[in-house]
Amino acid sequence: MFVKSADTVSTSGSTLILPSVSIGNVPQLSVDLLINTLEATRVGIIHSPYLVPISGTSGFDHLPDQRLVPLEVYQTRDAKWTIVQQRSPPLAKHHRDFARELMDFIELGSFSCMIVLTSSDAALRGDAMIDGPQIRSLTVNCEDVLANKLRELSLSPLGSGYAQTSNDNVLSLKQLHAAGVAKPLLKLCQASKFPVIALVALVFEGDNVHDAINLANATNSLLDIVPTTQKWRPPQSWQWLMAANNAPSEMF
Repeated sequence: MFVKSADTVSTSGSTLILPSVSIGNVPQLSVDLLINTLEATRVGIIHSPYLVPISGTSGFDHLPDQRLVPLEVYQTRDAKWTIVQQRSPPLAKHHRDFARELMDFIELGSFSCMIVLTSSDAALRGDAMIDGPQIRSLTVNCEDVLANKLRELSLSPLGSGYAQTSNDNVLSLKQLHAAGVAKPLLKLCQASKFPVIALVALVFEGDNVHDAINLANATNSLLDIVPTTQKWRPPQSWQWLMAANNAPSEMF
């Protein structure tokens, strides 16, 4: 259930950017960069019984007094971009339930389209994807300007190099590994004919900051959200990414 911070909040016509909690937490880190750099404002939260409950200190420099929760919704000042940040994974055996809940939010929000950011286990990629770009794309019900731009940016389709079938998206979804809610959500989008582009980072588990920056760069190249002259501003919370033993007690 989407709980708005004010009655004036509107998502109609906005482009939704949504991360899937997946291997390396790469999509969440990329969204951290987008929200902190854009200084996007939290316009609400999505209350879900299907996520691990958490609460913690602010994740963003421009919102120091804000408490973080499992699923947060942010917007840019012009409301052109709506960005979801997910802080905790779905409970075991509830990925499909959570995907249906997200689909309800998407349809009720009247978004123009959606960009799903996800990662997939590079150790399980097919031989055809070992060489070439390690950020791949998957389009569902999307044959517009953004789909054309994907081709211009040489963001190869996920699963390219394999023998094609009558349903390329079904084939591509089989190449998603450790990708969280991405697969069931994309299937729902396909069934409801909702336009979506998924950007998939093929990564290994470890220090994934560089992977997150690459995925944020790919997202920005596709959407032109942040001026190319502007550098990414990682939030201060990133200083604890690889320093668990030194993390402040307030985080726990």
